[in-house]
Formats: sequence, C-alpha cells, structure tokens
Amino acid sequence: MEGNANDLGPVLQKARTSRGFLQADVASELGVSRATIAQIETGRRSLKAEELRRLAAFYGCSPSELLAPATDDQEVDGVAELLGSYPDLAEDQGPSSFAGACAIARALTDLEARLEIDSVAHSLPSYRLERVSTPWQAARQGYRVAEDERRRLALGEGPVRFVDELLMTSGVRSAKATLPTGIISISIAQPDHGPLVVIDKNLGLEHRRFRYAHGLAHFLFDTEGPWRVCNSTVAPDLAEVRADAFASSLLMPQHGLRRYVETLGKETLGRAGPTVLSVFSEGDGRDKTGESRRVDGRQRRGRHPITLSDVLRTAHYYGTSPSVAAHRLRNLRLLTDRELGQLETMLHNEKRAAVEGELALQAAPHEMDSLCSRLAAFAASAFHRRNIDASRFNELADLAGVCVADRERLLAITAPPPSQEHESS
Repeated sequence: MEGNANDLGPVLQKARTSRGFLQADVASELGVSRATIAQIETGRRSLKAEELRRLAAFYGCSPSELLAPATDDQEVDGVAELLGSYPDLAEDQGPSSFAGACAIARALTDLEARLEIDSVAHSLPSYRLERVSTPWQAARQGYRVAEDERRRLALGEGPVRFVDELLMTSGVRSAKATLPTGIISISIAQPDHGPLVVIDKNLGLEHRRFRYAHGLAHFLFDTEGPWRVCNSTVAPDLAEVRADAFASSLLMPQHGLRRYVETLGKETLGRAGPTVLSVFSEGDGRDKTGESRRVDGRQRRGRHPITLSDVLRTAHYYGTSPSVAAHRLRNLRLLTDRELGQLETMLHNEKRAAVEGELALQAAPHEMDSLCSRLAAFAASAFHRRNIDASRFNELADLAGVCVADRERLLAITAPPPSQEHESS
C-alpha cells in the first residue's frame, strides 16, 4: 500500500476520530508509537497489510471500508474479506456456524426471487445524519432514529414480541450461530444474501433480542463497509454507542414505558422533578396576565420509588434484560443514579430465577427462528409451484433443519387448496 499512503491517511484519521479513539489507543492496539500513527495519518508512512487487517478489526469494520476511496469501482466479496480478517470464522462450516447462516440466507434470497416475494419486500430507509464526535451525540441519534423506526413500522408504544421476525419484515435476515470467543454479533450485507445479522447462539434470549435490534441499527447507520463485527474485547466506539441507544429505545419506547410503569402504581410525571407544579391558565385570552395555580404533589400517590420487582416486571414485559430496563428507566429520569446503583447491586446479589418465580413471571417465547422457518415454508411453496424439484427441496429442508419424518407434513400444510392447484395446472 505504498502508492496510496497520502490518500489513505485522512481516511484512517476520520475512521479513528468518528469512533472516538485517540492516536494513543490505536498505537497501543498495533504495538507502535503514537508518533507512528501520526505519520500514517499524515501520509508520511505506509500501512502494512497486517496492520490494516488489525486496524479494521479494532474498528469493527472491513478493510475495504478503510480503503473505500481506492476501491470504489471494485466489487468487494464481503464474506471472503471477513473470513480473511477473522480466520476462526472459517474453521467451522457446520449448519450452526457463521458459514451455515450465510448459506441459509443465500438459499432464502434465491427462493424469494423464484416466488417473486423480493419485489414486495420492504426496503430499509436511508437516514441522513450529521457526523457525530461525542458519545452524547451518538446516543441522541440512536434514540431519535429508533422513534422514527417505530413510527415507520407502525409498532405503536407496545413491546416488540419477535425482534428477529421484525427484522425480516424490513428485509434483514437474522440468525444464531456459534461464533468465536469475543465476537458477539456480525452484520454483513452481500447481494446474494442481503443484509444479515448473525448473533452468538450462546447469548441469553434477552441479550439476543437486544443484539438483533443492535444489528439493525448498523444497517440503518453504517453503510460504508460490507460488514461490521461487534467484539466484546474492544472498547465501544461511537457507532456502537449509537447502535446500543437505538436498540434500547426500539425495544422500550419512552411513552409506552412511562405508561407501563404507571400501571405498576408508580407516577412518572415529575418523579425526578419538583414536588410542586405550577399550572398556568390563559384565562379568557383577552389580557396578557392569565393566572397561575400552585399544585402541591408532596402527598400524592405513586411517589414511591421503583423497586426490583418493578424492574423485573418491566424487563419481562418488554423482553429485555433487567439491566437494560433499569438503565432505560434511569435515562428517562424515572430512577436516580443512587436508585439505579442500589437496584444493580440487588440484581447481582439476588437469585434472579427464584425472584422471577416468586413474582409468577413465566418464561415468554419472544423469539422464533425466522430464517429457518421461512426457508422451510418457502421451499415447500416453491416445490408446489414447480420452481424447484424434489431433490432441491430436500437440500433446502436439510439446511432449514427439517427432519425427513416431518417433510411430508410440511408439504401437506403448505399445499394450495385442490381447486387452486387444478387451476394453476
């Protein structure tokens, strides 16, 4: 990369600053001095191929994203590039691996084209956002766009029951897979399988739901590179802060959350504010004075602090972890910092399963394997319409995890009524 050092330098500087990292942070990751990073970013020193790979992994993006000005006219094989940057991903080729998830997504994309479903699929919107330079700005963007997305998807203010299926309605595939240690999720977009979010299958259900929403945020915001890896061993950058804010707001909308907390007997109006309100009236509107009425709320009902029980019920209702629920309540000023700290201590000390049992909070499904279930249903439909033969149907059934004994039943429940079948023939 000797020839494009001058062009690459400003791109690397922008990539670093947009993620909130200092030159010292990057120097520590690459094992070089801060002065060396300064030379690279000013074009006085070229970046070695291995350094580019490690830098892209540190930023959670693809090398082609950092080389975008030099590769605008080239089509990037995102999967090949990703596997080159993370060789551990290529070692496992089983059905529950990252490669297996990509294969299922490719098969589903092909079936949708055959069944002409792709022509009516909803496309993701494009948000024109100002460049952010602080975590506060990034979080505000995430919260704001999440509210816009809830309106666009007509979600109202209630909980999202199946986040993975919600992503499917926006044309984003979602899957669980066994990922290497440290990798939480991967967002990758390829023409042959479309946008795909792959989550570590070993995460808990609530964590997986959060990561699905988090992955959707990367497709809405981060469009520069073909893939992004979320790694638990790397400090979160501004894009991760924004995606986290988006996920928490998408799953727990502020107005619905306030109303739900009120149904638990806790008042949300002015909880973190004054206990005395001033209600102003314009009167008859003929003068400029009007009148103000003092409303004393110090003895009002519902001023009791939010308890661990309230947090667990709220988390259960919205399908999130108690920690996400507690912090969301804090951000809406329904909890103070002191109350949040006390609740977090209790969450870590209490045996959560036992407490939830005492509160009669039974496990809710909140998740379906949308990728495999759609592949199975579409494969059967394509077989009935003669878009694929029996051999291909069985291959797709294998990919979807449908056992041989269940395939006849699958074909039976997806078969068109006899009259329609006769008309189509």
